[in-house]
Amino acid sequence: MMIDIRLYRSRDYEAVREVFSHEQDDFAQSYLHTDEDRQDFNDYVEGALTRDLADIQRSYLEHPGSNFWVAERDGETVGCIGAYQRTGEDAEIRRLAVRRDARRLGIASQLLDHAEAFCREYGYTRTVAWTYNHMPGAIAFLRSRGYHEVEDHAFPHTSLTLYLYACEL
Repeated sequence: MMIDIRLYRSRDYEAVREVFSHEQDDFAQSYLHTDEDRQDFNDYVEGALTRDLADIQRSYLEHPGSNFWVAERDGETVGCIGAYQRTGEDAEIRRLAVRRDARRLGIASQLLDHAEAFCREYGYTRTVAWTYNHMPGAIAFLRSRGYHEVEDHAFPHTSLTLYLYACEL
């Protein structure tokens, strides 16, 4: 199976939004069991879709020190990832998502490899990534890649906690 990781193009817009939102829906269905948790998480997903994923070109490709990639299998978009300039030394890994039928094939690792290589070339010394406490797969993945927890933010009236993980490059 051939996986192609390439820079985002405007024609990828709908496919990226679909991959991201479906991956998030999978997570919510599997791990969120209260209305409050689902509402807070849905607010996060809607925020991503209406902010940076509403205009990927402007948010990533035209933003200095940032970039966005897609993973294709047989010409079909199966994953995505962004790197976003946070500070002069830090880049934030954003919107890492892999379609359910393409998971466990190393695609997330390939996407992260591309993003981290870009970050090294750009001169960043650290990458950071946010994830939720209810995403054990994402937490295990980040830890396996050398990321460690540096801060957390609990959401009032829910069981959600947002964790920031960091990795020195």
